[in-house]
Amino acid sequence: MTPADAREVTTEAAVAADRRCAHLRQLVDHVAGTLPVTPEVPAAWNDEPREPMHALLRMFEQLFDLVTRKLFRGFLFPSSEPVAGVSAQNQFRRVEALGGIGSADRWIEIGATRNVLVHVYPVNAAAPAPRVNRAWHDVPALIGGTRTIIAKLRSEGIIR
Repeated sequence: MTPADAREVTTEAAVAADRRCAHLRQLVDHVAGTLPVTPEVPAAWNDEPREPMHALLRMFEQLFDLVTRKLFRGFLFPSSEPVAGVSAQNQFRRVEALGGIGSADRWIEIGATRNVLVHVYPVNAAAPAPRVNRAWHDVPALIGGTRTIIAKLRSEGIIR
């Protein structure tokens, strides 16, 4: 990949991440009075608030993936940092060391939440509550961290 290609891909990803942050913020505002929930609450949900909750969880997952797979890699590209074969955790630590994020450990925690959202399949009515609450807890850090890396990409001249 050429530097121009990397800049273009990273710029597109930053625009998409910014839009997802705005959408996630809207979803947060929409469900703010509902969360956090106790285990019995999701069993009683109808389409409202079930649909916005589902959208919130999906948007969380998509934003995390976009930031860590596109923006972090775009941030590391100009310094010729290797990303192929490097674990996500080590990439987070390198982005932190270069000043792109405040805490790699916090991103590792957010990644654990993302993995729970993607890989834990609720089998009973109470099961969604811990997943929703966990995402709810991590949403501010995800949005804030996304905005931080976008600002850093701009200040470094990596994106327009």
